[in-house]
Amino acid sequence: MTENEQVGIDAFLAENVAATKETKEVKFPRFKQPFIVEAVGADVAEDLKKQATRRTKNKAGVITAQTDQDLYVDLLVVNALVSPDVNNAKLQKSWGTPGNPVATIKKMLKIGEYTDLALAVQEVSGFDADEDVDDLREQVKN
Repeated sequence: MTENEQVGIDAFLAENVAATKETKEVKFPRFKQPFIVEAVGADVAEDLKKQATRRTKNKAGVITAQTDQDLYVDLLVVNALVSPDVNNAKLQKSWGTPGNPVATIKKMLKIGEYTDLALAVQEVSGFDADEDVDDLREQVKN
């Protein structure tokens, strides 16, 4: 291994990478405070995708996996949401959705607001928002 290769690798070691949490504020006129979302890491996104995937066995005994894209987007939004804390019991009680953070955020927001929040999660997480905006809008609407 050359000296340049060693120096190059060192730049990618965990201790040499800035540990910053990227956040984005999303303001809606109906609320006094902005919603705050943070970037979702690839490892967390993969775990959420697994949670949104159902395995089924057909009549021939073949197991297939199908990801519920709507559930996946919902889990991403809830996981990325820093403020308000939709896991807060008082907030859930206020919106009539005890024990259900996804239902809480959906009840709080209009569909356009929810889409804007989902797009903010996508943007802060490193997706090119211009490329995937239409796809995400369709997923959120459906």
